[in-house]
Amino acid sequence: MTRLNKKKIAVLGLATVMSATMFTGCKVSSDTPILGKILGLHSDEIFEVDRLVCSDNEYKLVFMNYVNKYKKDFGGKIDWEAQIDKETTLKDFIMKKVKDDMAVKYTISAMAETERVKLDKEDMKSINAMVEEYYGSLSGEEKEYFDSDMDVVISVYTNYYMADKVYNKATETVGDDISEEDARVAKIQYIRMSSDNTSQSQIISKLTSIAKDVNAGKRDFAREAKQLSEDDSVERIVKKNQAKTKLELEAFNVKKEKTSKVIQDGNNYYLIYCVDNYMKDETTANKTEMIEQAKKVAFKKKYDSFLKDTDYDFNTSEWEDIVPEDVENTKTSNLLEVYTNR
Repeated sequence: MTRLNKKKIAVLGLATVMSATMFTGCKVSSDTPILGKILGLHSDEIFEVDRLVCSDNEYKLVFMNYVNKYKKDFGGKIDWEAQIDKETTLKDFIMKKVKDDMAVKYTISAMAETERVKLDKEDMKSINAMVEEYYGSLSGEEKEYFDSDMDVVISVYTNYYMADKVYNKATETVGDDISEEDARVAKIQYIRMSSDNTSQSQIISKLTSIAKDVNAGKRDFAREAKQLSEDDSVERIVKKNQAKTKLELEAFNVKKEKTSKVIQDGNNYYLIYCVDNYMKDETTANKTEMIEQAKKVAFKKKYDSFLKDTDYDFNTSEWEDIVPEDVENTKTSNLLEVYTNR
């Protein structure tokens, strides 16, 4: 068969995948596929990315795992032709999801040489432990479905592991410049009054009086806010990195258990009371989220650069023959759990 090497991804291909890819911890997953028509792969190969091939059996192993998980979640038998929406059946959905997830993981694994990443003895020790645990849990019928070869499990786990190592290596210093202050989270109570309903002078006078009394310990801000504010809610959690409005920006200038000055934003007037100007646990979580987002953005640039000159093929006809109806009398669905928990 003649092999067609493509230098660029098709219209809906991997050039856009990293914008949709979600990373949970250091594990890689995706909602976007490699797309393309096959003119060169062998019948026992599903796709190839930069000389890295995903075999038919590797694909079937992961596919079986996904199908079994859905069967378990839905309590056994499934109508794979059930419509998720007007254009998509449950079969369409699961086939696309497996293709998407595997394509992304193998593509990132294929970046190893570019990123100068290799697996060491400890890595292989971890991979072998996963393989033994998972392979040992399979029934004879399950092994037969993907040709009963332990090497198939080794290949899948190796590529998943390599993908994570490539991602971690490529982004290991990203986010080091993000500080606690950048990620600070505060809790505020506030009053909003609008000059559409009350005169400006009355609003300023009223809010100034409340601020004076609250700061002197003579009034409870929350009680005043519930009676006076024109918003249904009088309390908010604000993140400094997401602050855009005058209310949000000013919130980080107010000391704990103190009020702000009266803030004007168009026809709206605000008075802020700071319940907590540094929510420790929330700030830590927000910083982690900010770092992970920065890593995604940085990695996408590397990923897109890699794809510009990467050859790939996808065996559409072979892929279409792998259907959930063929995964019968199998139950094992812990492939990813074994990987994640190691």
